[in-house]
Amino acid sequence: MARYDVFLCFRGRDTRHTFTGNLYAALQQARFRTFMDDDELKGADQIAYTIVLEASRISIVVLSEHFAFSSWCLDELAKIVDCMNTKNQAVFPIFYEVDPFYVRHLKGSFGEAMVAHEARFGKDSERVEKWRSALIQVTNLSGWCFARGRCEYEYEFIERIVQHVTKLVPRYRIFVSFSGKDTRSFTGFLCNALSRSGYNTFISDGEQSSQSTVGVIEKSRLSIIVFSENYARSPSCLDELLRVLECMEMKNQLVCPIFYKVLPSDLRHQRRSYGEAMIEHENVMGENSEKVKKWRSALFHVANLKGWCMKTGYEYEFIEKIVEMASKI
Repeated sequence: MARYDVFLCFRGRDTRHTFTGNLYAALQQARFRTFMDDDELKGADQIAYTIVLEASRISIVVLSEHFAFSSWCLDELAKIVDCMNTKNQAVFPIFYEVDPFYVRHLKGSFGEAMVAHEARFGKDSERVEKWRSALIQVTNLSGWCFARGRCEYEYEFIERIVQHVTKLVPRYRIFVSFSGKDTRSFTGFLCNALSRSGYNTFISDGEQSSQSTVGVIEKSRLSIIVFSENYARSPSCLDELLRVLECMEMKNQLVCPIFYKVLPSDLRHQRRSYGEAMIEHENVMGENSEKVKKWRSALFHVANLKGWCMKTGYEYEFIEKIVEMASKI
């Protein structure tokens, strides 16, 4: 099972088509991988369902009026609290049209639900005791309260939650390598567009390579390499290219080459400025330099990857396509 950013625990009868549905949509739009059960996985594969819960970064529990009447919701809550205690998973309760006092002290509908469960499972039931303990623990956590009639609209309330999740969940990192002499303007607009879409974007203009840059490359989900006329003249850019391809092979990192007013065949066959650059490096390091051989091989390799060619047209349209690609992968 793939890792999720947010796991939503809620009573479908109360909030599926209203609050929780809108919260789910807002989290998805903010590019958080959010799990909201569609009622099929519960019955079909309980093991897979548990794996999803345990692998999520954050669990949000929507405590609504009839939440505690569902034994499934209470079992789910008990698992969430267990993950919080054993795996340090972040948990945030949302008291939706209920008073935290009634949840903590099992009053109102929550008290009625516990009485009903005790009648069914017995007063000394360990399962019911776990549910009681989980409800008490979750009310002692930092969370949010929402009640209609207050100053805040529901959409504003949801936006606050999304902003809070944004601060807690590391966004996918994108590393952008380029030659500052050629494409500082284009790459700047590209990085701004990626950042506005919620990605943690790091750029390197090839002026110098450092250990911190290597660390960023290794931790990135996607590397975008902007190949321009003078890219191969920079040893730092070529070293970054080597590290990016190593991470692609060893860590399954995604790599997207952008051929900015150059052709993939220029890299593949090292012609024009790319051929001139390799000759310059050989003059400095020697014709049999292992480093230059690695650079040549890397250029050939990356030229065969799927990417984009920017020759003519509006740059903003081209940038929009790249951001759309990042969103899909």
